[in-house]
Amino acid sequence: MNINLAVGVLLASGNVLAVEVEPLLYVDSVIYGDSESGAAGSYAGEALGVYNVHSDGAGGHEGHSHGGLEQGAHLRSIEAGLDWQASDKLDGRIKGVILPEDGEAELEEAWARYRLPANTSVKAGKLLSAFGANNIHPHESEFVQQNLPVQMLLDGGLIEEGVQLEWQPEIAGTHLKTGIELLDGGNRGIAAQEDSVTGYQTSKGGVANITYPEQPDFPQVSHVYVKAEKDLGEKHAISGGVSYLKSRQHQELHQYHPGINEADHGLSGEATLWSTNAAYAHNAGKSSKVGDFRLAAEYLYQNKDLTLNFHEDKPNLLGQPRDLHVDGYSMQGTYQIAPKWQVGLRHERVGGTHEARRPSAPPFPTQTSYFNDMKRNTVAVTWQPAKQHQLRLEAAHNNLDIGEDTNGDGRSEAVNKTFDQLMLQYQWRLDGGHDGDHHDH
Repeated sequence: MNINLAVGVLLASGNVLAVEVEPLLYVDSVIYGDSESGAAGSYAGEALGVYNVHSDGAGGHEGHSHGGLEQGAHLRSIEAGLDWQASDKLDGRIKGVILPEDGEAELEEAWARYRLPANTSVKAGKLLSAFGANNIHPHESEFVQQNLPVQMLLDGGLIEEGVQLEWQPEIAGTHLKTGIELLDGGNRGIAAQEDSVTGYQTSKGGVANITYPEQPDFPQVSHVYVKAEKDLGEKHAISGGVSYLKSRQHQELHQYHPGINEADHGLSGEATLWSTNAAYAHNAGKSSKVGDFRLAAEYLYQNKDLTLNFHEDKPNLLGQPRDLHVDGYSMQGTYQIAPKWQVGLRHERVGGTHEARRPSAPPFPTQTSYFNDMKRNTVAVTWQPAKQHQLRLEAAHNNLDIGEDTNGDGRSEAVNKTFDQLMLQYQWRLDGGHDGDHHDH
């Protein structure tokens, strides 16, 4: 898939010169500290289990979380771009992101959308998937850190090149969104890709050849979703949705980690991810929004159906299946306590179900490995003196397992970590106000 498809849609409009544009600019900065002298910013990326996330997504820009968290003050990211509209039927977006401290820049979004009859639209290019409720840009979040289930199971978020077909009917006073997305692979949480290697230097000093299946033809990832929103009078509204992602190819390469992974090994297969979510919003009816509140929850379930295609120590295990299961949920609420002041609370857990199954494959017995969960409780206070400026103070209490050499024997053991994080975030923005619909991007 190539984003030139989006450009082709634009050129096909036949009236490029009539395009109206609106600039977009978002600056995100954070002062960060924790009870582990700054080390806890990387703990999520080191969490033990069946995750395939190698950087802290509170952080890690593998998805779109924008910048890691280390002790001190940081300019995490600068997003710049524009929204354009050529007619009432054709619009789009192009936006890049700069990570100043990493010295990196990339094109984050570049898509065009054409609105068809009967409340239908088609979008093509590099786009933010409509998956779930929390697959959102950092500047849209009501918290500093990315939603933990999305961070661990979807590597911070899903932005890929592809096509989206969406239908938005109004039925019995309910606004529906139902759609299909066909996307490229590459997301480390659901559609990771590893290269075949000749002369691979193993962690134990050996040399091996590792062969992975070739990348399948487009699409590698398919996504279907249904979402609904309904107003219940003037002061109440409810919403909910279900999303299903399927990846035709997901590959992992894990290195030797004493006491955790006994040898370098590779896996290849398929992966699926479910999301279900619901929300309730109350409008107090005041111009200052004082008294407004919103409650929301989301549940994710991931299954990776993989086969062992490389094992440094036991090549006789090749072809043995690995059936990996992990889930996660988040519950949050926000309340407008005063003009320009909002308080948010969030509880998150990943790994209530968290296991690696080795199904019966003669002559191997059925065996299951279980891993502990991760928990995080967060409180955030946000002050927005003007639309362009926002200051947020956030505290989080965390519990998770990481691998650590506790006795100096060179072997890592599972160590449970309980720690606190404190963040002060300042955001500056320039846009036309897109906050009402996170996925209309």
